[in-house]
Amino acid sequence: MLEQIENGEGIREILSDAIKEFHTKGPINLAVLEVISLIKVIHPETFSEYEEKLISVMGLFYKQVEPSSVLEAIYKDLGDAIEQKFGRTFTPMQATAYKAIHEKHFYSFSAPTSTGKSYLFRELVKDYDKDIVIVVPSRALIAEFYSVVIDLVQNDVLVLQFIENINQHNTSRRIFIITPERGIEIFKYGSDFDVGMFLFDEAQISEEPVRGLSFDAFVRRTEREFPNATKVFAHPFVSNPKAQFIKHGFVENYQADSFKQSNVGKIFVTLEEDGSFKVFSPYTDTDEIKLDNDIISSTLDSNGTVLIYSSKAKIFDGRHIEEYGQYIEQCPPIDEPEALKFVSMLEKYIGSSETQLGKQSSFIQLMKRGVVVHHGSMPLKARLLIENFVRNGYAKLCFATSTLNQGINMPFDCVLIDNFVYMNELTLKNLIGRSGRSTDLSKFDFGYTIVRRENVKTFSSRLSSDVVISETSKLDDDIKNIPEDFTDLVEAVKTDTFNDDLHLTNSQVERIRAANLRTQIKFVLDKLIDGEKAITGNQYYALGDPVRRQVKDKLKTIYCSHLRRSKLLSGEQAVLSAAIPLLLWKVQGKSFSETLSLRHSYLTQRDERRKLARKLRENEVEQSEYNKKLKRLKIKYSAQAEKLPNSRLTKSYPLFPGSMSVRNFDYDRLVYDTYDYLDKVISLSLADPICAALAVYYEETGDERSKVLSNYLRFGTNDETEIWLLKYGFDPEDVEWIATIVAHVDENGIVFIDDLSGLTDEQNLIIKRYV
Repeated sequence: MLEQIENGEGIREILSDAIKEFHTKGPINLAVLEVISLIKVIHPETFSEYEEKLISVMGLFYKQVEPSSVLEAIYKDLGDAIEQKFGRTFTPMQATAYKAIHEKHFYSFSAPTSTGKSYLFRELVKDYDKDIVIVVPSRALIAEFYSVVIDLVQNDVLVLQFIENINQHNTSRRIFIITPERGIEIFKYGSDFDVGMFLFDEAQISEEPVRGLSFDAFVRRTEREFPNATKVFAHPFVSNPKAQFIKHGFVENYQADSFKQSNVGKIFVTLEEDGSFKVFSPYTDTDEIKLDNDIISSTLDSNGTVLIYSSKAKIFDGRHIEEYGQYIEQCPPIDEPEALKFVSMLEKYIGSSETQLGKQSSFIQLMKRGVVVHHGSMPLKARLLIENFVRNGYAKLCFATSTLNQGINMPFDCVLIDNFVYMNELTLKNLIGRSGRSTDLSKFDFGYTIVRRENVKTFSSRLSSDVVISETSKLDDDIKNIPEDFTDLVEAVKTDTFNDDLHLTNSQVERIRAANLRTQIKFVLDKLIDGEKAITGNQYYALGDPVRRQVKDKLKTIYCSHLRRSKLLSGEQAVLSAAIPLLLWKVQGKSFSETLSLRHSYLTQRDERRKLARKLRENEVEQSEYNKKLKRLKIKYSAQAEKLPNSRLTKSYPLFPGSMSVRNFDYDRLVYDTYDYLDKVISLSLADPICAALAVYYEETGDERSKVLSNYLRFGTNDETEIWLLKYGFDPEDVEWIATIVAHVDENGIVFIDDLSGLTDEQNLIIKRYV
């Protein structure tokens, strides 16, 4: 078939057959979409004669122009009828889903990437008249949803990335965008919120070995606590979306659809060992077409965008730069002022520097050429800046890991899959879905997917396999088969024994009470809290090493009190030890860049480096001797961040090799690991049990300092105005200046001072929803 297309044999017949097939079955045959994509590339003039008919029979009504044939006129009438019924330009898939969501109590559907699921969700939230909870698998996806939703709704609609009952006097309805782990606060407000819909996006998270438990637990509690709310489950490429109902026993008033329609064609290309490229078909193995050009290079030359799917390890150790340097060189330094603003904001946020030892950031340098990296350990604010950088058309080349598979809407003209480790069918299909932009232009869209020759067989096999999710929940496994660290969660789901105020299960809270932590907590409060404030960094270091060591040990004891086991594994212990200083810096209100600077100073032995530099300045050592001694100075040990508890963490993994010189310090690794500590370790692992212990201590003693420390752990401040502003969703980096223009703030609303004339346009934009 490929050779036939290359030679132009029977092209018109192939296109006519494609129109007939799409007319009768819809655009569900990926092999046909592949063939017509190739025809468009090789025989564009012939293809143009059929393009508008193809768009019509694919149901892409938002692309249609005035019909020029009877067939196009029929489909235009269909599109007009759908628009008249729903008030929106929907595809048939979108119309079916929209109708089911409004008519059924449970709806679960699956659709390929680039079929307009995001548009459907936007239309759902735009004029829905009740509160909505959107549940997504990652904080990065929260940020993307938030940026879209906030522009769709009026200022009287409260949009938050966590659960809070605020702005009560000015709010007509609420939209919460959360992860399952961060959404448990919703259950405290069963009588306060009028939740009409839970929208579970990327619901295949239920299949993950650890997070699947949290997700399923959250789903079951939503039905128990909010029985009148519609529950919608959305997936990509899942063949049995009905499984979400079966596993939870949802048996009434439901509908499930597995849509296979695709709006974008794909062309598949191999990267040969000699660097050449060939078109192949994963649906047949008969022939191939050798290409004269480098697809990646030509895409970049034509102002297109390229995604290279890589491993985090390869990005961390810089191999992505070594292997694909020729394409990076093809991206000239950017000079657009708006693009450079993104770079400058990111540079300031992470505190990188071209002149200070060990503070050079390679991903900042790449970004200055329109080359970005994207992975799960990238700080959330950095990821959001990078995603906006990409969407605004400033990025040409993106190196990414599986974080892009969590629904983040960043399409590319060309996708190279360079990493097949842990590549399951769903990951693969999601990646292919990133290839090709679905535009609103009246043209057929397609993209290139490239795999290395040695992976072609695996690629083709997995592409043809169905993605099936389990019809049983891990929550229903025998309790003996549940990992010890999740036994409390599973038991609490089955018995409905959660302490929503303390964010733990009742059994965990009882263990904290039984541990009798008064002595340990009082010691920590005596050392860290001075009245209503935390002590400063200088005061903390003035405590001396023995006292600081006791503070850390007692914090570890407090954390461990909620666990079923009496002690941590050696790997867990190493992570907790590394986390305590960061937790204390958070208590002292340090910003992200300040935390990075403090950790950088410790790991690179700043005091020793300064001694050496002083000797060099005072001519006590020659330059050559200074260089030797600096090279011999090693980076201090620190364990890589891991979420706690983790019964598989039998040993710790160093962030940097023990033999690495401070001269070779990798600042990007520090940025990624520090974010993981602040997010995965402190916010998601340590904060809840320690704050619960402080709450129990307050009940027993009435010591107000426990509330002060709890506020510092959760919010990084004990200032009431600043805490309210954080609850209103303002970025911690903005809270300090916003607090100076607030006359009053509480759960009812924010009152700003009268004179806001001194604010910049950017600052006015940040506060405009509450003015």
